Amino acid sequence: MRIAILTPPPATGARADLDDTFAQADEIAAVLDNLGHESFPAIFGSDRPRTAASLRRLAPDLVFNLVEDVVEGPDQVHVATALLDSLGLRHTGASTAALEALGDKRVMKASLRDAGLPVAPETAPGDETTPYIVKSAVEHSSLGISDANVVTGTSAAEALIAKRIAEFGGEWFAEAYVDGREFNLSMLETAESPITLPVAEILFTNHPEGRPRIVGYAAKWATGTAAYEETPRVFPSREEALFTELDRLSLAAWRLFALTGYARVDFRVDAAGRPVILEVNANPCLAADAGFCAAAAAAGMSQAGVIDHIIKAAR
Repeated sequence: MRIAILTPPPATGARADLDDTFAQADEIAAVLDNLGHESFPAIFGSDRPRTAASLRRLAPDLVFNLVEDVVEGPDQVHVATALLDSLGLRHTGASTAALEALGDKRVMKASLRDAGLPVAPETAPGDETTPYIVKSAVEHSSLGISDANVVTGTSAAEALIAKRIAEFGGEWFAEAYVDGREFNLSMLETAESPITLPVAEILFTNHPEGRPRIVGYAAKWATGTAAYEETPRVFPSREEALFTELDRLSLAAWRLFALTGYARVDFRVDAAGRPVILEVNANPCLAADAGFCAAAAAAGMSQAGVIDHIIKAAR
């Protein structure tokens, strides 16, 4: 097949998480070529008529969608797949409807809650004793998240929300901070059904008592720093009851949002072993050293095998 790899315009050095898109695109191009496909780059720019004309001219059999940043804002990435839909072009990963439903974390969590799936509660008026974590409602990759985002009480949360809005813009909110273990579970669509890959756990090493156990921006992107080194990913021995529940919840989220291709669900598990869903991630990173392909490798599957499944599942 002739496969266009669709990314935003290059923005090298802007931010580590944005640079990651282009490193990922290079890896995927190499894998597609090795699988016998013809791959080529395509840009989803702010000039949409020009983008549409370019895609018509390229006439790919399939578009590998890696658009995670658009001028409308990070909660509007579905505009890319909406354009592909209008052009009649098949694309990998989540549908336009799924991407739109997941664009705002507050809306996503409300959908999960309404479906009876566990999420952390948001702030309650007058509550000055609960630990809360302040998050962006629309940004991904833990942008603006550090230990300082965990505060006690609604008043402190509201003050920090105002500060983060001043610093980063956009919409921010707070939810109860769950002090416990952190897991994520990747899912891959196969010809028969979506499958769950081995459960990954993020460890918090050298964390003194009282320091929040969170995976902030530095822990994800600042390689070589203490924050990065102190939050390694591992694939622990299966804990049957807990992991079965994580599998169940992940597949329930997959069905709720009608996900396709591949996805990842992030969890916190409290001291009593009760999980809550932190986030449902459509189209997570597919770089060889990222979490999704690491989970696939733990199941004995190569990056090429993952990408082959994803292009076969494209709609």
